[in-house]
Amino acid sequence: MSETDHPTMEPLIGDWHTQGEMYGDDGTTVVAGIDGTDAYEWLGPFVVHRVDVVIGGERTRALEIFEPYDAARGAFPTRAYDDRGGVETSAATVDGDGQWTFRAATAHAVLRVAADGRSMRAHWVVRAADGRERPWMELRFSRRS
Repeated sequence: MSETDHPTMEPLIGDWHTQGEMYGDDGTTVVAGIDGTDAYEWLGPFVVHRVDVVIGGERTRALEIFEPYDAARGAFPTRAYDDRGGVETSAATVDGDGQWTFRAATAHAVLRVAADGRSMRAHWVVRAADGRERPWMELRFSRRS
């Protein structure tokens, strides 16, 4: 890929209504509902992702910054901050079919934007302290703007 021939974050840009479920340690029992908003916006060459959701009655907010595409890594480097003091780095990749993969140290997600661009779905998997992975969250997004 040339420097100008790389994936774009454009399909994610906009305001989204977020709904979903969080799973317990068994990876199947729903322990909390999720409802709120996600917003992705351009800030020059960066993308700012704001999260404001309620998970099981508790509000959670986060801010994630996507750096420009890094051709050497084949990914968009990210750094996320949450309202509890958490900081996590990850990398976001997108394949030719428009499937996004987000990889962090303790979790990863696969996200697919619908062909019409009006909805998205994400499946999150978390890695426990013992190294085993289990389903963590299922999220559905509906475009608000």
